[in-house]
Amino acid sequence: MGKITRLISIDSSSSKTGWAVFDNGEYQESGLIDLSKEKDSDHRIELMCKKIIQLLKEKSPSIVVIEKLNVGRNMVALRALCKVIGAVYCYSILSNDVFYYEIQPSQWRSKLGMQANGRKRDEYKRLSVQYVKDNYNLDVTDDVSDAICAGIGYIKMFTE
Repeated sequence: MGKITRLISIDSSSSKTGWAVFDNGEYQESGLIDLSKEKDSDHRIELMCKKIIQLLKEKSPSIVVIEKLNVGRNMVALRALCKVIGAVYCYSILSNDVFYYEIQPSQWRSKLGMQANGRKRDEYKRLSVQYVKDNYNLDVTDDVSDAICAGIGYIKMFTE
């Protein structure tokens, strides 16, 4: 049996982070790290970083794909996401043989046929949820569907 290439894709947030696992390009599982009930933002961000690192250690990916930071956010959200993305980046560079890739949402949306001028964030979220329901028969939140779609989009960069 050949080596399994495991990819984990992440739609990061300071309160709800979606993730998906793919082995050799095939969807395996997904989930949500939900810390939205934690009101202390500093503590919530620390917990999110720890939970993502724990997930990465448990799943042992060879590739980590995370959505690139959207700088159009407010500064508080921007700083929080920088910490979360930074934790994933640090895990990747400190682990042996883990490739790290930041994907633009427009990149994966283009690969899945969703990208169009004039579409708003809420419409993209709805399309992402519908794509996952139509193609994987899963009812998931938009955080999880975006993680799944980011992983699929990354895989399609090399298979189409």
